[in-house]
Amino acid sequence: MNIIITVLILGIIIMIHELGHFLTAKYFKMPVEEFSLGMGPVLFSYEGLHTRYCLRAIPMGGFVNIKGMEVDSVVKNGFNTKSPFQRFIVLIAGVVMNFILAYAIVFGSLLYNGKAVQNENPVIGNIIETSKSFKNLKVGDEILEIDNNKIVKWKDISRINSEIDSDKMEFLIKRDDEIIIKEVELTFDEQRNDYYIGILPEYSIEKYTFIDAIYESGSAYKNLFIMILTGFKQLVTGQVSAKEISGPVGIVKIIGDASQGGIGILFWLTALLSINIGFFNLLPFPALDGGRIIFIILEVIGIKVNKRFEEKFHMVGMIILFGLIILITFNDILNIFNTLK
Repeated sequence: MNIIITVLILGIIIMIHELGHFLTAKYFKMPVEEFSLGMGPVLFSYEGLHTRYCLRAIPMGGFVNIKGMEVDSVVKNGFNTKSPFQRFIVLIAGVVMNFILAYAIVFGSLLYNGKAVQNENPVIGNIIETSKSFKNLKVGDEILEIDNNKIVKWKDISRINSEIDSDKMEFLIKRDDEIIIKEVELTFDEQRNDYYIGILPEYSIEKYTFIDAIYESGSAYKNLFIMILTGFKQLVTGQVSAKEISGPVGIVKIIGDASQGGIGILFWLTALLSINIGFFNLLPFPALDGGRIIFIILEVIGIKVNKRFEEKFHMVGMIILFGLIILITFNDILNIFNTLK
């Protein structure tokens, strides 16, 4: 099941990316020979008016075959016959579509789900089942006093808990219009070396207006960008080990774990992966969109690069990329075996 969910999520992300290349190429009247999802042997194909649409056996990657990208290719309206600006737009469109997809997911999730608003009153909304307070307190209890300290707001509970150095507390609570006293045993947290009560406040769901959802999704979207850029920076500077990079197998595990948290978590993970794939394709590495864009920029500023050299440059980059995918996949498998020990 995890594999199916992973294929579906990555398939959507890749399809949207390639759709960006496809639509802009069509807009500039470039002949598109094939629009393909996946790699390897063709499982299904449909011959359109000018383009062949394919679904291939290996559910990893995809491509849009635009005529005229090869050195010796002489094709009317081919890719290399177009202006640098038009070629740039076609190359950058896939990344832009990834970013748009991520924003649409974030916006849709916030608009549909709304936000959780904490009740400031000291009413118990949930109790951690593993805590010792679970047997004495109930959801809906209103806490009036703790060890003769008056409780007015939920924040008072945290303050009292930090001030009292004890493994037990006396709670004065209101339950079903009845005032009762409960002696509550606290739970020891070895990591923090401290006692905790194990109760959570009440939350209600407040829906966003359309305008508020636009603003809030922009803020959440920015945070996702910052998170990914920080990750790239840590990887480049060596703060994060290359062993922590996940490939196809690792992504299956990540998505499988996320699916346990529900469809909402999967939506956010899809947005994160879409931005990640967008950034990855922008890297100035041969065979990636970013690598091809570099050559267009060089052309614009007047530095001419031999087309045959550029073609070989991208070919070598493709081989290196496949090699890296194999190495990362092998690392994913090793990590899974290590966690099983």
